[in-house]
Amino acid sequence: MNIISYALMTYGLTAVIALFVVAVIVGISKATGGSSTGEDE
Repeated sequence: MNIISYALMTYGLTAVIALFVVAVIVGISKATGGSSTGEDE
């Protein structure tokens, strides 16, 4: 495996992990009834 394909693979894996973490955080927020918009109304 050359350095270019390895770099692309690790970059893609990092992006997938980041999106997964964001999805988990959003899911937990929705499950607990949290809302980041319109709380002052």
